[in-house]
Amino acid sequence: MKRNLFNCYTLLAAAFLVAVAACRKSEDYRFSTPLAIDARIIRLGAAADTTRFIVYADGDWKLELTDEAPWLQLQTTSGHGKSDALVQVTDNSGQLPRAAKLVVKGGGKSDTIVLQQKGLTPALAITDETAQAIANGGTYKSGINTNVPLERMAISYGYDATGAVNWVSGLQVKDGYLFFKVDTNQLPVARTVMLRLSYLDALGTTTQDSMLIKQQPGMSYEGAVQKDFAYVKQSLANGVVNENIFVEGVVISDKGHPNIAQNLNKSTDKHSLDKTENSIAVYVQSPDGSNGLYFKTKTPGDNIFNFNDRVKIWLKGATVQQLQNPSRTIISGIDVIHIMKKDVGTGMLQPKEKYISALTDNDLYTYVKLKDVEISVPSGAFTNINEGYVARMDCYPTHIRDIQGSSLNMLTNLDVLYRRDGKRVPQGSGSITGVLVHEEYDRYGGDIGRYSIRHLKREDIALNEDRSNGFSNVLVEWSRFKTEYAATPTESQNPLTPDLGNGRIYQSGKKYLDFTTNGITPTTDYNGLLQEPTTNKGAVSNGGWGCKGWWNATANTGESWIIEVSTTGISSPVSLQVEGNSDIGGPRNFVAEWSVDNTTWNSLGNFTFQDVANWSNTLLTQVAGQKVLNFQLPQAASGQDKLYIRLRVANKNAGTTNAATGGTIAATATCRLSHVSVKYNK
Repeated sequence: MKRNLFNCYTLLAAAFLVAVAACRKSEDYRFSTPLAIDARIIRLGAAADTTRFIVYADGDWKLELTDEAPWLQLQTTSGHGKSDALVQVTDNSGQLPRAAKLVVKGGGKSDTIVLQQKGLTPALAITDETAQAIANGGTYKSGINTNVPLERMAISYGYDATGAVNWVSGLQVKDGYLFFKVDTNQLPVARTVMLRLSYLDALGTTTQDSMLIKQQPGMSYEGAVQKDFAYVKQSLANGVVNENIFVEGVVISDKGHPNIAQNLNKSTDKHSLDKTENSIAVYVQSPDGSNGLYFKTKTPGDNIFNFNDRVKIWLKGATVQQLQNPSRTIISGIDVIHIMKKDVGTGMLQPKEKYISALTDNDLYTYVKLKDVEISVPSGAFTNINEGYVARMDCYPTHIRDIQGSSLNMLTNLDVLYRRDGKRVPQGSGSITGVLVHEEYDRYGGDIGRYSIRHLKREDIALNEDRSNGFSNVLVEWSRFKTEYAATPTESQNPLTPDLGNGRIYQSGKKYLDFTTNGITPTTDYNGLLQEPTTNKGAVSNGGWGCKGWWNATANTGESWIIEVSTTGISSPVSLQVEGNSDIGGPRNFVAEWSVDNTTWNSLGNFTFQDVANWSNTLLTQVAGQKVLNFQLPQAASGQDKLYIRLRVANKNAGTTNAATGGTIAATATCRLSHVSVKYNK
């Protein structure tokens, strides 16, 4: 019995010892640390957010920022033992990536966390691979696409083996350009420097680009004689200039600007653009602004001309082209060697102010302000086109008219940033400043007038926003097809009831108020305010109207769009503005006429409506939008109880899928209008 009790006590003691040993083993392996964290780098998205991380500690700990960071808020600043720490960040969608350091302290130790937040993707791209500079130096610029401030970039210069250093300075990024200054080169050889810009963002990513700056050696222009612009335009023959002469003038174009000249479609691919022409175009006016010359550099890299530069250009070896109707001179083959001197202009360059009727050929390629002008059809944007075609066409003419009744086109290339930016074009009058040019434009029929104007900035189009602040009154206007009245049209309420004023518009071959599929039907306009190249592409449904059946085979004559309006009580001259185009196979050639009795017609002039663009085979003569025209009527058209204006099809000629002409009007082809208005001066 005692033996059994002894064995029992022995077993109990052994069990107790095992339990004690187990407890000691558990205590020996329990996690214990004065301080630790579960992440050293935390990366968040650009949106506002809250994140957490775990702090491990045996005792108390606290969290703080190493530097001030207003965009970051510590929702947890202290804790005890193992616990979460919360941090909140604000939205960073419109800024470059950013980072902040947080330090956790506890138990006599500290640890660091880097909190990163994404943002804009850094951009840094210099337009020119090589920038040329003349021997006497000066201020130069290259286009740059960047969202990184210059002060946050690392800048380095790799000078060549000539031994000259520090001859490039004054870097500045402004208005999309990288400006830099170049000292005079007194060496007998050219010299180069590789300019490198780089940016290391808060996420550890480096963005960089470079540009080689090449400066020509000093060159002797001994014996060169200065000639005025009149001599160049009147005395130099076509061909290479052999005379040792130069001209002095003021640059009125701007290197890298997207709206200097019309870019052409590639000869090898009519669906693509070659943007060389805009890159090499330079306009220089005489010191007094009375004459201008159009220069073309050999390469885009040779175009180092900035707006308001005072320059001397050596002409020997360049090629002259003398053109007529209008009289103008183009000089090509200009390279850096031809630039004898280039100085930054002091003071603001002032344009000369003129009415359109006062312009002469001498004003071509000079800086001009057109007085008392307005946009003829002030709707939509500066480029009312089908945005699906932006890679196939480069320019859009916006028709403008002045208080005296004259008109011309304002040209806008499609790389201009403000061409279609969500803002409606101004509807009042004012002034438009720019370079006066002569250009032909096949998509508008070739001849777009003797003169056009190219603006250089949005502020050049200084027109009042509202019609009430303009020189004209609208007598009647149509600008959309009112589908809400199509089912049961009446004289007072139908799809072509005017938006403003009173009047009627119809097609001569259709029954009046016929808005069925056989009559006048709704069409699309492209005067949307946003580009949206992959969605509606600038289209506005029911923004216009059109119909088919434009040749009367029985009478062997063309049909007409007819506008009826009363000008009773109006003593000033009236004008007509129209906007339209035709299908391939639709009417092309028109005559604009007016009458007071609908019997005797007086001509206002001939015009063409271009074929609408065809995607599968876009001809250079097709337009991805509408064509605007303005007709000034004589005084006799005013004060009439009834005034009739018609746009009559002149002949059966029409375009085809392969040519602008050569076809015959098809009965199923549509001619459309998207705007008609009759105006008179206040």
